[in-house]
Amino acid sequence: MYLKVIDWNELQAISTTILVLTSAGAIGYAALQLRQEREYRSVSNLEKQLTVFHGEAFRAARKRLAVDRLVNEELAELDRDVPPVSALEVLDFYDHIGLLVKKGHLEVYDVWHTFYEWAQPVYVDMRPLIEDEDSAFIDHYTDLRRLMRQMDELQISRMHGKNANHWALWTPDRIIDHYKYEIESGGRIARRTRKKAPEQNLIVSSS
Repeated sequence: MYLKVIDWNELQAISTTILVLTSAGAIGYAALQLRQEREYRSVSNLEKQLTVFHGEAFRAARKRLAVDRLVNEELAELDRDVPPVSALEVLDFYDHIGLLVKKGHLEVYDVWHTFYEWAQPVYVDMRPLIEDEDSAFIDHYTDLRRLMRQMDELQISRMHGKNANHWALWTPDRIIDHYKYEIESGGRIARRTRKKAPEQNLIVSSS
């Protein structure tokens, strides 16, 4: 009878392989858990922001902005450096959303799907305040500018996917319609039917 000589190098190699596979499995499982946890927190954070959006205080702020911006059913002249307080209240909310996206607490797609229709008309109306280089607020709304660029890209890509034209969805007339709706609804959300605008280039935020 011959005793088999143990090849310790081979045994060590097998042990190392098992250890690597086990570690890889553990890392993969941990990554899955982290991804699921992040998705859960993102949904939870979105629900919190929706609660604020639907809350009485922010509904009132949106309605005040609409009242401040309309004079005889026309857009009032905007004093870029001394805007209505209501404008800052509304823009600050969307800027906070932009910060949450930047920090990874919200997904851009979810924010676009939930808030784009409400944020975009206000952004376009307040564009000089937000984007002009000599605006007093140029350094204040950096997260909002980044968020709007990201959401504009999503909007454009989806319109491309449907072979749609780049309508200028937020012309002055449509911004007026948005503010009228905010006044009539008191900031409450109801089903809205979007009218087609003339075929033009889509208004998007600049860099």
